[in-house]
Amino acid sequence: MIRIFKVDGNSLYPYLKDGQTIICFKVFGFSKIAIGDFVVFSKKPYGLMIKRVEKIKDGLFFVQGTDPMSIDSRDFGFIQRTDIQYKKIGLH
Repeated sequence: MIRIFKVDGNSLYPYLKDGQTIICFKVFGFSKIAIGDFVVFSKKPYGLMIKRVEKIKDGLFFVQGTDPMSIDSRDFGFIQRTDIQYKKIGLH
């Protein structure tokens, strides 16, 4: 399943810019997620977020933006694989 998202904010600038469209595919159990991948996940109370995978440890993922003020794993810690809903595959 493919889904299109519109980037809101500059937490991943210069990789992703505010207003940019990205194409993602649905992550399933067999989907490979690696360091450097951009993933979409839901994190309360922030809602849907996109960040880059920076570390993988014991099946947990440390996700981070490029902006020092980005809300990411530096604030809420590692996320679980089951939290990850989509992975970026392209840009528009």
